[in-house]
Amino acid sequence: MNSNNRTLQFFAAFLAVLLVGSCLCMAGFGLGFLTGNLVHGRPPIAASGVDSPEARVHAPTATPRPHATPAHPKATPESQGAEAAAEVTVNEKDFSNFWDALRLLKDNYDGKAPEGAAVTAAAIAGVQKATEGCEVASPQSAPVKVTPPDSPSAAPDDFASFWQAVEEIYSRCGSDALPPDQLPYAAFAGVAEATGDKYTELLSPDRAESFRIELDSGFEGIGASVNEAPDGGVTVVRPFADSPAAKAGVKEGDVIVAVDGKDVTKLSLDEAIHLIRGPKDSKVVLTIKREGEDNALDIEVVRDRINIPVLQSENLDGNVLHVSLFDFSSRGEDELRQTLQKAIDDKTKAVVLDLRGNPGGRLDVAIDIASMFIKDGVIVSESGQRNEDHQATGKAIMPDLPLVVLVDGGSASASEIVAGAIQDYNRGPLIGEKTFGKGSVQSLFDLADGAMLRVTTARWFTPKGRQIQGEGLTPDVVVPFDQKAKPDNQLQAALDYLKKQMQRQ
Repeated sequence: MNSNNRTLQFFAAFLAVLLVGSCLCMAGFGLGFLTGNLVHGRPPIAASGVDSPEARVHAPTATPRPHATPAHPKATPESQGAEAAAEVTVNEKDFSNFWDALRLLKDNYDGKAPEGAAVTAAAIAGVQKATEGCEVASPQSAPVKVTPPDSPSAAPDDFASFWQAVEEIYSRCGSDALPPDQLPYAAFAGVAEATGDKYTELLSPDRAESFRIELDSGFEGIGASVNEAPDGGVTVVRPFADSPAAKAGVKEGDVIVAVDGKDVTKLSLDEAIHLIRGPKDSKVVLTIKREGEDNALDIEVVRDRINIPVLQSENLDGNVLHVSLFDFSSRGEDELRQTLQKAIDDKTKAVVLDLRGNPGGRLDVAIDIASMFIKDGVIVSESGQRNEDHQATGKAIMPDLPLVVLVDGGSASASEIVAGAIQDYNRGPLIGEKTFGKGSVQSLFDLADGAMLRVTTARWFTPKGRQIQGEGLTPDVVVPFDQKAKPDNQLQAALDYLKKQMQRQ
């Protein structure tokens, strides 16, 4: 009996030890699972967490981007059962535009360009901004290993931290990250933003090509002259006659705030124009804010081939030439010269040079056009890399004929050079509204693969030394435009002035 009792006690003790041991093992496994998740920065999640329909519905929505999938080279498993780490290789050729643009910025920018650690920080900020809103990858997503190109000797000492930041962004954003060949443009956008100059920009090859044709005879788009809106977006300065924009109901003064649903209020003017333009017969929906309308309007425009008119002229009252110049291109200069010469042959008595809505163009063309009305003297002074006074060409066509220049808030850059010189020399009054106030000069640098750097290299001043940047020109006779007035009230003010001048002759 005693022997049987001892046997039963032994088995009971054995079972108790086994039970306790099993509990401890299970607890240890659970603790290990919990600790493993916390070490990697994640709390334990329920099975329905990341993959649940609710989580997908409420996840941040990624901002659509063209070609927004990074390269997917071979994956190398890190350990048995773990998802392979993706690799992204950034080619030296792809990223060379960043270093070329940075060098050109340092050598040519009219102001203080970022240097050293400031370049690295700005480049990181640029890539972060370009990937704002990208969908956060799920916890199960594989990490991404970025293999960067060798940096040149002139690179900041801490530039390796840029590639670390890029690696983190690729790991976080997954397929919504930028493709490697877009990294130099995003990085340089951050550097340009750090300068505080909104006109300095590195354009990718396709955007550079669009920029190059901007002053050519034609392109495919909606057919309107535009400028940046003061509060963001794109102001329609003037729809071209019979253009797709005019036919669809787009009006002067409309502000485009979105293109095909994409907000453009924080984009540069060139970026917004790139979205507005497109191939013939394609459709684009412009979201527009219009004065007098409480709600934004969606207007669908069918794009077409646009032949840009550079000027338009008419004879008023039998002896006054009214010539509207729409841009400062070489073609605009040639056609204006021919128009003025014909007016002389036709015994024209006075001229209204209409620069309303003219956003500018080439500096050399502005000097040549101002020289058609001014015999000699400084047309514009340039301060910056060159510190140069640009003189009249000595080829005046109409040095004495009564002249009025019409201007408004859309008259910018080269328009202000011409208007400022005419006003300073008392060659004729400015009539209309205050001009835009763009008194900086941009130089263009072509890069090896067709990309282009546009950088502010100088500021310009009128012959009397007036700075225009941010200030604009105040007309001698201020006449607010009345859209309801028939005829044009600003043009009528110019004709009234010229009639008095001709009566005195």
